[in-house]
Amino acid sequence: MTILSAATVIAWLFSIVLGLSALRCRGMLRKLRRGMAAVICAALGILLGGLLILLQGFSAFTAETLVATVTTRRLAPDAFELIYTPTDSSERPLGPLQMQGDQWAFSGGIVKWHPWLTALGFRSSHRPMRISGQFSRLDQQRARPPTVYPVGPLIDRVWEAFYRADPYLPFVEAVYGSSAYVYVEPGVAQEVYVTSSGYLIKRSHP
Repeated sequence: MTILSAATVIAWLFSIVLGLSALRCRGMLRKLRRGMAAVICAALGILLGGLLILLQGFSAFTAETLVATVTTRRLAPDAFELIYTPTDSSERPLGPLQMQGDQWAFSGGIVKWHPWLTALGFRSSHRPMRISGQFSRLDQQRARPPTVYPVGPLIDRVWEAFYRADPYLPFVEAVYGSSAYVYVEPGVAQEVYVTSSGYLIKRSHP
């Protein structure tokens, strides 16, 4: 991306220099040659600039930012311990947290900017809030309440303000809560990511 940006700037600089030179030089043939060279450089600059915008937009819409790493240890068929390690050094790790179930879930608030802002490189704003244990079977989940722990503020005033003002903010596409869950896999590091549309969880690959 950096090389492409530099090439775009260089192409436009050459176009400007050659264009000014064509205006100042004497002789019709010289003017024509330098003018054509300026047009070619300008066309190249437009092509490279368009490609740069396309790649920037693709990167913005497909970007995945690591939020935290989670490891688990089975205590019983329906109970486990979980350790939550955030990537942000300003946040403290949590655990081991004792949870019930055969799955764990992560949730938080998302502010998704309008697609044209995302294309310009603005990534969705997010705030992690909870991590919890749950059962994959509905009858088990109904019989036992979920175990829930906070990983952020219990109330996110900024998210709530965006949520209430959303209809009046043309640069915001949606404000909502996002949640992702996976099965407990002892001995496997599972990573929580935030994307332009919400949270996702993947196994860590060394």
